Amino acid sequence: MSFVANSGADSKTQRGAAITATGFGWQHTERHQPAISGLDLQIQPGEKVLLVGPSGAGKSTLLHAMAGLLEADEAEQVSGRLLIDGSDAFSRTHPVGLMQQDPETQVVQSRVADDVAFGPENLGIDPQVIRQRIPEALNAVGLGALAHDHRTQELSGGQKQRLALAGILAMEPSVMLLDEPTANVDPQSIELLRDAVLNAARISGATLIIVEHRLDAWAQHVDRVIVLQPGGGVAHDLDPQQLYTDATVRNELAAAGLWIPGYLPQVAAAANEPGPTLLEARQLVSARSAAAPRTQAVDVRVKAGTATVIRGENGAGKSTLALTLGGLLEKAGGELAASEKLADGLGQAPFEWKAGALVGRIGSVFQEPEHQFVTQSVREELAFAPSRAQRSGAELPKYEPEQIQQRVQVLLERLGLEELADANPFTLSGGEKRRLSVATVLAASPQVLILDEPTFGQDANTWRELAGLLVEELEQGTAIIAVTHDDHFAKVLQAADLLLAAQNSTTQIPVQGPVLDAPVGRSWLAKINPLAKLGAVAAATLPLITTLDWVSALVIIVATVVLFPLAGIGPVKFLKRAWPLLLAGVFAAWGIALVGQDSGMVYAQFGAFSITEGSVAGGIATGLRAFALAIPCILLLATTNPSDLGGALSQQLKVPHRFVLGALAGMRLLGLMVEEFTTLTLARRARGVGNFGTLGQRLKASLGQVLALLVQAIRRAGRLATTMEAKGFGTAKRTWIRTATFSWRDALVLGTGVLLGTAAMTAAVLAGTYNLVWT
Repeated sequence: MSFVANSGADSKTQRGAAITATGFGWQHTERHQPAISGLDLQIQPGEKVLLVGPSGAGKSTLLHAMAGLLEADEAEQVSGRLLIDGSDAFSRTHPVGLMQQDPETQVVQSRVADDVAFGPENLGIDPQVIRQRIPEALNAVGLGALAHDHRTQELSGGQKQRLALAGILAMEPSVMLLDEPTANVDPQSIELLRDAVLNAARISGATLIIVEHRLDAWAQHVDRVIVLQPGGGVAHDLDPQQLYTDATVRNELAAAGLWIPGYLPQVAAAANEPGPTLLEARQLVSARSAAAPRTQAVDVRVKAGTATVIRGENGAGKSTLALTLGGLLEKAGGELAASEKLADGLGQAPFEWKAGALVGRIGSVFQEPEHQFVTQSVREELAFAPSRAQRSGAELPKYEPEQIQQRVQVLLERLGLEELADANPFTLSGGEKRRLSVATVLAASPQVLILDEPTFGQDANTWRELAGLLVEELEQGTAIIAVTHDDHFAKVLQAADLLLAAQNSTTQIPVQGPVLDAPVGRSWLAKINPLAKLGAVAAATLPLITTLDWVSALVIIVATVVLFPLAGIGPVKFLKRAWPLLLAGVFAAWGIALVGQDSGMVYAQFGAFSITEGSVAGGIATGLRAFALAIPCILLLATTNPSDLGGALSQQLKVPHRFVLGALAGMRLLGLMVEEFTTLTLARRARGVGNFGTLGQRLKASLGQVLALLVQAIRRAGRLATTMEAKGFGTAKRTWIRTATFSWRDALVLGTGVLLGTAAMTAAVLAGTYNLVWT
C-alpha cells in the first residue's frame, strides 16, 4: 500500500447551492402527524443559516431530507418539492455533507487520513486530488498536527466531530448540514469546533445550515435565523441581530423554550441547611477497568440536602468517578464509605450491595438515557425502580403498590410526560428521553442522586421543570451529585465544585473496546501487500493439516520466530500476544498424552488412563502442530491493517467494495458494542436489575440485557449507515488513496511461504516422522 500526501495544493473555492422548499412535507412511517408540512423556504447559495425551533419542529428531519437520505415507503409520505440548485434533493445530484450528533458514529475508518478520504473516494474523485485535500481539510478544522495514520479510536469526542467535518470538507460539498455539532462537546471545545465549521464554510463556499438548541455560540456568525414551528411552516425568518434587540421576538422565542442569547430560565435556588453525611470518600481513585487510566485521588463528603458538581475536561474521568460514587464500579484506590443512615445495616461499601438495595439508596442517571430503559412503556419505566427497591438488610419491599402508582403519576405530570405514558421509551425525542431517565431514578426516592449531564438536550422550559424538581429533592434532604458543564444549573443547585484535573496532554484517549482495525507500525512486513502475506501464511501452514508430527511443526515455528524482527516483534511483545496459544498448545498436548494411543514404555498410570511413550509423542506433535498453525497468523495480524486487506481484496481480487467496507464498518461497530455491553450491565444494576428474585427472573433480566444490546447495536448501525450514505457510499465507481500493488518484495514473501511449507514437509519425510492424519 502506498500513501503520498501533498499539502502544497491551493484550496479551490466552491460555489454553494441554493435550497428551495415549496409546500414540502414529510411524514414518517407509522406516525399519525407529519414531521414537516407545507414548508416554503428559499436559502441562497453560500448563506449561513441557523435552523432552530421547539422539540418536534422537524429540524433533523429537514436536514436528512436536504441530504437526500429519507426514503419513502409510500408516495403519501412526501409532498411538495425540495430542490438543491434546481434538482430534486432526493436524487443526490449535488454533494451534500451531513454531520450528526453522535461522535462515535461519525467515524467510519480506523486511520485519520482514511476517514477524511472516505467521502471523496466514494464520489470517485481522483486519488491524487484526494491526497492533496486531506492535509488542507485537517488544517481547516484544527487537526493538522495529527499523523495521517493516527488511530481514530484514540480521538476525543470533540476531535471526532472535527474529523467528521474534515471528511465533509474534503468532499467539497455544495451544502453542509450540521445537526447539533456541539451537543457532545465540552464548553472549552465549543468555540474551537464552531470556528472550524466557519472556516470550513469559508474555504468551501458551501451553503451552511446548522441545527442547535443553544444559540449563543452561533447567532453572531450566521446570516439568517430560521425558526420552524411544530408540524410545519416557518414561524420566523430573522436577522440574527433581532435575537438581541427585538424584545417581542425574544419573548416569543423564550416562551417557546428556545435558548436565546442572554436568556436564562429562572428557578428559585435551593436554600436549606446541610444534613448528616451520607457518603464519604478519602483519596478515592476510580477506573473503568484494571487496564484503564485512573482518575486523580479525590476527597469528598456528601451530605443530605446538598449538591456537588463534578467538573473537568473531556477525558478527566468525571463519569467514571460518578459511577464509583454510585456503587456501580469498584474503587481503584482509596476509601468510599456509606454512613449508617444510608447503609441501614448493609455494610459501608455500596459496590457490595445488591441491586435492589442500591436502587432505593443511591440512584444513578447515565449520560445516554437509552442505556437505562428496561420496559415497553413510559409508565412501566417509572414504576420499575420503586417496585424493586428494598429496605434494610431484610430485602423487604420499600414501597407498597399504591405508593408506587402515586409517585408515577406525580412524575408524569411534573415532567410533561403524561401524554406519553403509554409510549415506548425508545420512541421519545432526545429531551423526553433525558427527562424520563431522570424520573425513573427519582421514582425510587433514593437518598443520594447521581446524574451525568442531566440538562443535556433540554429546551429552556423543560430545563426549568427539571431544575425545579431537583431543587425540591434537595430541600427534602436528597443529596445530589451531578456531572455537568451547565453553570446555571450548578448555580441553581447551590452546588459545591469538585474539579478533576485533565490528563496529561500527551496521554492518548483510552481505546474503548477491542482494537479491531488499527495502524500496525512501520516494520518491513507492514509494507508488504496483505494478499501476499495471507498467501504466504496459507502456503506455509496448510500442508501441516495433512500430517501430525513434531518435525514439520517445529520447522514452521522456528522459521516464523526468525522472521519476527521483520515484523517489529520482540520476545515480550510476542508473549503478550501468544500466551493464550501457548497455553492452548500445552493443554492440547496434555490431553493427547493422557488419552492418546498407547505404545512403548509406560510413564505413568492414572486409573483407566496411562501415559506412554507413544501418547507423549502424539501429545507433543499435537501441541506443536496447533502452535505452528497459529503463530504465523500472529505475524499476519501484527503487520496487517484490516483496512489495507480490504482495499487489496477489492482492488486486486475484485471483491465488491460495498461488502468490504461494510465489513470493516461492522468490525468497528463490534468494538463499540463491547463497551456498550459493559455500560448496559452497570446501567441495569442501577435500575435494580441483577441479583434480584428467582432464577427465572434473573435469566429474564439477562435476556433483557442482550435484547437491550441488540437495540443499541441496531440504532448505532443505523446512524453509522446514515453517515456512510451521507458520504456517498455506493453512489459511484469508487477510488482508493491507498493503491494496492504487487512488487518483487511481495513476490518474495509469497515465495518464502511456499518454500517454508515445502521445507517442513521435506524435513518430516527425511526424519521419518511424516504421519498422515487420516491414517
